[in-house]
Amino acid sequence: MRKLRMKCSNDALLTVQRSKQWIQKMVYILAADKYFKYPNGRKTRVIYIGTTGKSAGRPATSAVGKASDAFANLRGVRRIDVHIVTCQQRKAVQTWKHLESALLAAFRGRYFQLPTYNRKKGSVKYAEDIILFQRKALDNVLKRFES
Repeated sequence: MRKLRMKCSNDALLTVQRSKQWIQKMVYILAADKYFKYPNGRKTRVIYIGTTGKSAGRPATSAVGKASDAFANLRGVRRIDVHIVTCQQRKAVQTWKHLESALLAAFRGRYFQLPTYNRKKGSVKYAEDIILFQRKALDNVLKRFES
């Protein structure tokens, strides 16, 4: 019987880096290495905006799940980066949920639809989400991923 051959990749497929921003409940953005065109003509690399919810391990899990979908369905995508977005905390306010909703609302306002792999508008659907954060700050986060 022939022996099986094996290969090991030269480059790391997934790298997790320690960060001061890595907290229990946070928002993360998955960005592909390719730009996607939206109905208004603008291009962005953002494919998903999500929240960790219960544990800080979710961005890695979500990145792997969304990456396998993206690699199968989106032509030309070779790398997906995970970017963490956090904000200050307030008593009795789930700020990370409001931040996710505000980013999704700002994304819809800027590109006229949700990111490629987002299905919901966010867990909190209030007009106050945009008011809690400066509109310019939300736009600056999204502009980082534009062409």
